[in-house]
Amino acid sequence: MATYSLANERLRALEDIEREIGAILQNAGTVILELSKEKTNERLLDRQAAAFTASVQHVEAELSAQIRYLTQPPCAGTASQSGKK
Repeated sequence: MATYSLANERLRALEDIEREIGAILQNAGTVILELSKEKTNERLLDRQAAAFTASVQHVEAELSAQIRYLTQPPCAGTASQSGKK
């Protein structure tokens, strides 16, 4: 049972990452749209750029954690190593 809850937790974390990537794309779109204007709103650009950078750093950290988890060898004595099901 614990394996299923851990797997569900990992899936939820990946879904959160996916949502954050969507927010990153929205921030980038807002910045590009603002830059295309003749008179840009500097404060909006600064806020969106800061949000973009923070989100990218967060996604990078979360994806790194997911990759580290997936590359860990299974613990000794688990059902998959001992042949038990």
